[in-house]
Order: sequence, then C-alpha cells, then structure tokens
Amino acid sequence: MLAAAWLAMTTFGWAPAHAAQCRLPNLETTVKLTEKRGRQRLSNGFTGRQLERKRQRAGHAASPGPNWHPVGLMGRDLVWELRVQVMGRKTDRGFCVGLQHADMVVGYDRIDVYIDRRYRPGSCEYHVILEHEQQHVRNFKNTLARYMPEIRRKLKAEATRIGPRQARSMERGADRFVKTLKSRMTPLIRRMQQEMDATDRRIDTPANYRATQARCENW
Repeated sequence: MLAAAWLAMTTFGWAPAHAAQCRLPNLETTVKLTEKRGRQRLSNGFTGRQLERKRQRAGHAASPGPNWHPVGLMGRDLVWELRVQVMGRKTDRGFCVGLQHADMVVGYDRIDVYIDRRYRPGSCEYHVILEHEQQHVRNFKNTLARYMPEIRRKLKAEATRIGPRQARSMERGADRFVKTLKSRMTPLIRRMQQEMDATDRRIDTPANYRATQARCENW
C-alpha cells in the first residue's frame, strides 16, 4: 500500500486566529477516485519449483505435501494512493488548513500469470492451467469493480467530515489529511482484500484441482 501527498496549496488572508477559530468559509471539498487497471503479463518460463518459491515469497500457505508444486500461479499487487490539495490562511499559531481536494487511485500496477514451462502453448494442460488462473484474475478485477462505488462514497464522506485544522505549516496540514484519510479508508480496503482472498480459496480447492487435472492426460 502506498500513500503519497501531492500538495497544491492556496493561502489567503493574514489575520491572526486562535486554533479554536480555524474557519475557512469558502472551503468546498471535492474528491476523485480512479480505478487502476494493471497490465496483465503471461510467463511460461519457470519450473514448478520456481513457482513454489514465488508463491512462498508472496506469503501464501505452505504446499499440501513434499511432492506437490504449483503448475500455475497468479501474482498481483493491489496498490492505493492518496493525494491532496489544501487551502488555508495564516494564523497566530501557524496556518488554518482545509482539505480542498482528495485524489485516490486504487487498483493494480500489473497482474502476472505464470504457467509451468513443461506445458507449452497449444497443449491441453497449458489451456486448462491458464483457464484456472484467469478465474483468479477475474476475481480480483470483478471484486475491485464491485467495491468502487462503496470506496467512492466512503472517500467523499471522510474527506468532507475532516474539516479545517490548525497546523504549523501548509505542508504539515496536508500530510495530516493524507494520514487521516489513509487511516479511515484502510478498513474498507482490507475488507475488500479479505473478500478477494476468500474467493481465491474457493477456487483453489482439492476438488477443483482434481476436476482440472481430469481434463488432460499429460501431467
């Protein structure tokens, strides 16, 4: 997960004000949410053991047994970024800073699909492995698309709710807005990821593995 602050700042007025009097009457907070659709890459150059090491490095559970190794693997990195624009005025204690705009991007830089190099394009085994991994790809893309309206509503509600804050500088104020929004959006993003993982587990059942293997002969 990534969170970065992009600062576009406007200052106005130089009358002193106490922190309790931090008001920005002209402040109107807007938001923008963008779905990042990662490029899919297909690789057919790794052995089953190499795919198992990739699987372990990604934090997946241990293999079912010593003689087991994956013949296909899907890897993806869900990323989300927050950037803000702020406006404010000078006060006797620094700046009264308000959140003017929040820009959130959520999605994938890329999605990698790996197929054991023993199974070449055109073979039955290659086809069914690819078909299985594409179920995982659809899971992540479809779940993300389904959550986008809820993420947008949450982002709008939280950005509007924050209100102006006293800060020592405009930069510090912007950084606080990014941290606050990240904290408030994290539970929803985490719930979405948990749903993706649960669907993955339903795809990767022993029964589904057996059904996939039964479709071809040269394993």
